[in-house]
Amino acid sequence: MHRYSGFTVVELVAVIVITGIIAAIAAPRFIGRDAFDARGAYGTLISSLRYAQKTAIAQRTNVFINVDLGARTICLGYTNTCNPAVIDPATQAPYAKTLPNGVSLASTTPNIAFDGLGRPIPNTQATFQIQNTVVPTEPTRTITVEAETGYVR
Repeated sequence: MHRYSGFTVVELVAVIVITGIIAAIAAPRFIGRDAFDARGAYGTLISSLRYAQKTAIAQRTNVFINVDLGARTICLGYTNTCNPAVIDPATQAPYAKTLPNGVSLASTTPNIAFDGLGRPIPNTQATFQIQNTVVPTEPTRTITVEAETGYVR
């Protein structure tokens, strides 16, 4: 009788799983997260704008989004001072987000609101530009809020 040597399927799967876990934990430490900060800030800002618009439509009222360019903070409220605040559905606390330190933010209109029909207030096109300050070769990301429709892209 011949004995075959090799690995079983269970052993191979165990090695692959362990390698995957180690890669998921160790790889970000080697790469660094600075390259991803602008992408995360872009996603946070665009989702905040869309949430403000959807909340305004759902509640048939004005919802303001206040972007503090210097502090890189975003808050949503029913007045331009974010007081009273819109509630964040994820945390059940006032909606406030802080963008990472490694990004700079520029805007044509830092304070924008949406009316009950989803139109922007003031009714002009607004743009937000996000730049990674740690990795300057990364492209600038631009978010546009269209006049009349409030379409966020």
